[in-house]
Amino acid sequence: MSKENCESKARKKIAASIGATPEEIYFTSGRADGHLKALKAVVKASKKARPHVIITTMEDREVLDECSRLERKDAVVTYLDPITTGRVEVAMIENELKENTELISVTAANCQTGTSEPFTGIGTMTSEKGVIFHTDAAFAFGKMPINVERSHIDLLTADASYFGGPENAGFLYVRKSTGAGEYVSETALSEETLTVMSDMAESLAAKATTFMEEIRPVRNHMCERIFAEIEDVELNGHKDHHLTNHLNIRIKNVSAAVVQKALKEEGIEAGIGTNSNILAAIGRSKAESAESVSFSLKAGTTMEDADKIVDSLKEIVTGERTVL
Repeated sequence: MSKENCESKARKKIAASIGATPEEIYFTSGRADGHLKALKAVVKASKKARPHVIITTMEDREVLDECSRLERKDAVVTYLDPITTGRVEVAMIENELKENTELISVTAANCQTGTSEPFTGIGTMTSEKGVIFHTDAAFAFGKMPINVERSHIDLLTADASYFGGPENAGFLYVRKSTGAGEYVSETALSEETLTVMSDMAESLAAKATTFMEEIRPVRNHMCERIFAEIEDVELNGHKDHHLTNHLNIRIKNVSAAVVQKALKEEGIEAGIGTNSNILAAIGRSKAESAESVSFSLKAGTTMEDADKIVDSLKEIVTGERTVL
């Protein structure tokens, strides 16, 4: 197969996975690259003098840095803080709209807290207001159904490494009617990378609903046991609006780094958020962030697996607090 045919086939599969058309798909080197390309393209395509951009304070550092650069000469930027659950409500965004608002960028689901944002509600509002809406779906893609037409999404970024695909590869969807596509500089990816990424995107999108239904009771069981059996644990994120496979908790007076290391020795992966701008955005201090641990359950995780995680976590926490 020629490189051209490989790219065409990959665009078709990726486009079908989110309800777009192949000519609206651009290849990137990953999450931050796609997000930066989206920001720059929309600002360049804008016919407004110093267009207004609304972005949340929970975005990648590279993206926030790019917004700072845009602010110096090309755009006006509003940095929106979420409520303490990590949620950005539609009304919060609507209150920040100006006559020259061009772009709103909100992550579909947060990579640390797992909180899912009301992206369909935001998209519906922005389409009515004539404002372009971008969502970073890197962490959400494959874990929930996403359709750009149904949710009125104008630009969407995804990262292959976040859904088990190749490193340094991703895609950016740009709605043709925005006119921003002609300002996107596409990243060249190998045929092998394109094939693996597009095949996985196709497969995950088809299984997203099933994945949610199967993993939800496992995550809920794990969550219920943790809060019932371990004292002084707090949830980071929204109680109801979250990815069905993700959980982030603060364990008071216990170092997250110690927990992560101890769990890894038992073959259990956990994430930590030390010095996280995301946890800071929802009101966590540096000390509280250093006590925060996250779990992302993979497809096929069983109740027994969840029990193993909780049993191990209980033992580690008990041991650390006994030392204190």
